[in-house]
Amino acid sequence: MLFTLLRQQWKENKRSSVFQKNLGINIFIGLLVLYFGAIFLSLGFLADNLLAEFFPDQNVVTAFNSFLLFYFLTDLFTRFMLQELPVLAIQPYLHLPVPKSKLIHFVLLKSVTSLFNFIVLLVFVPFMVEAVIPAHGACMAAAWLGALMGITLVNNFLLLYFKRLLTSNPLYTLVFGLAIASLMLLDYMGAISLRIASSEAFGAVLAQPWLVAVPVLLLVVVYTLNFRYLKGHLYPEELAVHQTKNASSSNFSFLDRFGITGKLIALELKLIWRHKRTKSTVLLSSIFLLYGFLFYKDSYLDGFAMLLFVGVFTTGMFMFNYGQFIPAWQSAHFDALLTKRISPYQFYLAKFWLFIPVMGLAFLVTLPYGLISYKIILINLAALLFNMGINVFIVFYFSVFNSKRLDLAKGASFNWQGVGASNFIQGIPLLLLPLLIYAPFGFLGIPYWGVFTIGALGLVGFIFRKQLLLLTVKRFEENKYKLATGFRVS
Repeated sequence: MLFTLLRQQWKENKRSSVFQKNLGINIFIGLLVLYFGAIFLSLGFLADNLLAEFFPDQNVVTAFNSFLLFYFLTDLFTRFMLQELPVLAIQPYLHLPVPKSKLIHFVLLKSVTSLFNFIVLLVFVPFMVEAVIPAHGACMAAAWLGALMGITLVNNFLLLYFKRLLTSNPLYTLVFGLAIASLMLLDYMGAISLRIASSEAFGAVLAQPWLVAVPVLLLVVVYTLNFRYLKGHLYPEELAVHQTKNASSSNFSFLDRFGITGKLIALELKLIWRHKRTKSTVLLSSIFLLYGFLFYKDSYLDGFAMLLFVGVFTTGMFMFNYGQFIPAWQSAHFDALLTKRISPYQFYLAKFWLFIPVMGLAFLVTLPYGLISYKIILINLAALLFNMGINVFIVFYFSVFNSKRLDLAKGASFNWQGVGASNFIQGIPLLLLPLLIYAPFGFLGIPYWGVFTIGALGLVGFIFRKQLLLLTVKRFEENKYKLATGFRVS
């Protein structure tokens, strides 16, 4: 049965029109995988020499173990952003004499082939051969590698479980994300030391190999959680219940008081709520709010340019990610949209007022970074105003040039479908323009005036938003039939 399902999955993918259209992109991604695979493999062979150079007073294996917990937390974070849920069209099999447990096992085991699970082999196996076996012996090294593989698979199934819960029980996923973020924050503030905990935990596996049973037991637990969840949501009537529940929860009637703009915003929110790619885009955008932990360090806090870059990035990420595909989100019903009594100005005005509250919320979420330095609050406020008054209209202007149809049923990560040259070009002015405005003030030694100027320009753009929106509307009117043609054939 396993080989039968694999063969049918291969035929489904091979015969898909998307596979044929994206063949060039698939080849490009394959070359990227080989490139980064070679980098990770080289890192595995060079890790012992690098650690010996950076930590001359510490045992190489101990130093390596001290970073493993950071690696697995990063792996968890990366999977949350990029790893897609394994899927199988279940309904065609439900009326056949195929045990449902085999279908579920196939879906779960399909996730083991994820590239994230092979990175552990490319890095850890060479290091084990170079450093662990000479120091501790083959048996101890095998137990150590088995523990690492076990935790890698625990991460794999744990993320799959919480991603599935995201649609039905978002609160559990929120608690899970807050727990991971709190752990990283406590280590950043010095309240706990993840390096010491990591060194002790993985060093214990080398001293007592039987401890490899701990990640194995955890793997059994998370696999069972996934199995039971899928088994309880396998039937069509169960899926229908959830679809009805989701539809009823997407009630945004309070927006009706804002007239046609409010109704269009409500429709946009429903589109976001009901489709996989839009939800993935929102999720990825929210993850970038944590980028402050990477950039708000002493080496960057003395200057302004990098802080300004991060401020524009964090407060406007949803607008950048979601706005670049306007109006392609409506590509499936774009022809019908052109027949409605909705003017292009109303269409883009609704998008504008969708972005403004979200960017304001992003700014509020970044306010705790002000505990690190007061400059962050001032710079993020200027970046917020610039995004609201300038960058949002740059996004609108470039979005008119993208006439590629979007498939909303697919996730956003590693999905190049619907991406055109304009998506890459628009990122240049979005991120570089505020830095160019700030540059002369930085050279003159008056950085705060540069920050003030950026915020003031954004405020002026927000005040004259009608005039700026009309420029986008004019460009849309010139290209709307090209967009319609592109959405039909792509």
